[in-house]
Amino acid sequence: MFLFDLNLTDPSKNSFYFPILIILTTIILSIQLIIMYFKSNQSNLRAGQNIYIDEALELNEGHHQPVDFEYLKSSLKRRYLIVFIITRSAMWAKAPYLYILFRTVEKFSITEIGTLYFIDSFSALLFGPITGNLADRYGRKYFCDLYNKCIIVNIALLMAGSHFCIYLAQAISGFSSGIISTTFEAWIISESYREFRANRIEERKFRQKLFKSSNIYDAIINIIILIICAFVFSIFGIYAPLYISICLSLLAIILIHFFWDENELQISPGCPSFEQFKESFKELKKIDVLCIGLIEGIAITVLNIFLFSWTPILKQSTSGKINEGFIYILMVLTMIIGTKLYEVLIIYLNYDYYKCITCCLFLQGILLFLIYVYDKFLESMIILTLFIGLNGFYNPLNSLIKSDIIIEKYRALIMNYFRVPLNLYTIIILKTLRHINSFNVVIFAGSMCFLASSIGLFLIIYYKFFFIEPRDDLILGVLQFG
Repeated sequence: MFLFDLNLTDPSKNSFYFPILIILTTIILSIQLIIMYFKSNQSNLRAGQNIYIDEALELNEGHHQPVDFEYLKSSLKRRYLIVFIITRSAMWAKAPYLYILFRTVEKFSITEIGTLYFIDSFSALLFGPITGNLADRYGRKYFCDLYNKCIIVNIALLMAGSHFCIYLAQAISGFSSGIISTTFEAWIISESYREFRANRIEERKFRQKLFKSSNIYDAIINIIILIICAFVFSIFGIYAPLYISICLSLLAIILIHFFWDENELQISPGCPSFEQFKESFKELKKIDVLCIGLIEGIAITVLNIFLFSWTPILKQSTSGKINEGFIYILMVLTMIIGTKLYEVLIIYLNYDYYKCITCCLFLQGILLFLIYVYDKFLESMIILTLFIGLNGFYNPLNSLIKSDIIIEKYRALIMNYFRVPLNLYTIIILKTLRHINSFNVVIFAGSMCFLASSIGLFLIIYYKFFFIEPRDDLILGVLQFG
């Protein structure tokens, strides 16, 4: 119930959060006005640019009809985002209720629940590179479809009422967990190469805006799904959100079947897996791929630490109750602000990718260290929401960089390599969680952010002072913007 009694000092009152909500909404609208200004300036150049592109295609490739890039972009973007968001929604629908199911329905002890999550993380660590290898070999569409089928099987086993089935469900969950974070992205990058192979500039612009949109839509739908599931849970009980997750997964399977095409396979199914792993490891020897891989591994580990820590930190900062739901909404709004800043700085002002991602990680490290200095509730909440805002900037930029530097042939496999540190950390933290203070964990996470930013700084220096053969799409970006 919303009781706006103008009490701005008690975190248990909704009126405490309402002014912050108004401020964040105003910031989003202000940034959107800036974006609209940039769009209006670009629209005056678009017609002449399209004429130039079409003339070049006629001269170089014999095309005699104009290429409607805007239609191609909107069609591909719509086909991908609808499926991706529905699949993510299926994941969000069931996630908050697993602990309740284990604890209250199946009567697992705290130790047994820790074992369940350990199985999930160990399975992800073991099978992540394997699923990436198979996706590159047999098709990314096939494995995106398989992910949704795994969700359905996972939920069916969870509701079977057998402890053995639940352990098996966690193993299946770990097997499929890397697909949602790697194979879906690998599919859309490959499709964008195929759709826009006639013009790499348009393909690059498409990717810049796509990752922004997917981040924002995921944040918004996340809130909507959590609200819906909380409502049906309160009326129908623990299994209702799980049935919603099954329905969303079935819908995603149908849409993938009818509206997605399979990527052009770069690897023959008859090629030995050993050779594929051997060749993909050679790609990790490239400085840019290795550095971005290390940065991503650290960044997603830090985010996982944050997810473990933000609630106990805020609860320790006040003697009263806190409204976790309202705080979560504020964090999502700041993440949208971060993504909007990405749109301004990267898409319209064309700031250097590596400098931006390095500064982002450095600022996240500073924010985490400030938690030690400012231990009052309001200051801690602002710092933690700003951290998530910077994560909203980092996510689409990181995806854009990976789409440039990872070879298409081993894209899903290499992206799964980047997730190995996260799975290792999760296994460690599950075994030591009871002995760790939340504030000390955050200091450790801040140090890791500084380490990641140092790797980014090294990459910037390497690009500046060492000869590196430039990539075709980076050359086109320079020609376009510079």
